[in-house]
Amino acid sequence: MTATVISNAAPFGAMTNDMVADLFTVTEVMDRLKAAVATAASGYDGTAGTEYEDGTNFGVAAGDTPGAKGSDYAFAVNTLATHWETFWTAAKASIEQLDNGVRNP
Repeated sequence: MTATVISNAAPFGAMTNDMVADLFTVTEVMDRLKAAVATAASGYDGTAGTEYEDGTNFGVAAGDTPGAKGSDYAFAVNTLATHWETFWTAAKASIEQLDNGVRNP
């Protein structure tokens, strides 16, 4: 698909460029977060979910039941990542068409 050239002039070109850059950034951060959650869980042999609670890089505040808040956190991240992947797969070609080459890779 050929890229759609949009003037970089404000307001519309600048808003488009910012949006495209932000969408790519969200995708990259989502991939890093999924990998971090998976790495934290890999080989962890304590109470499920506690690997995400205080004392880790995630800093999820523990609740009354050890692991409950951490499990909720992991579930939320994974659910968001799944839905984001569905969106990204469907929209990526259109987003790339609007990319004027100004996004942060």
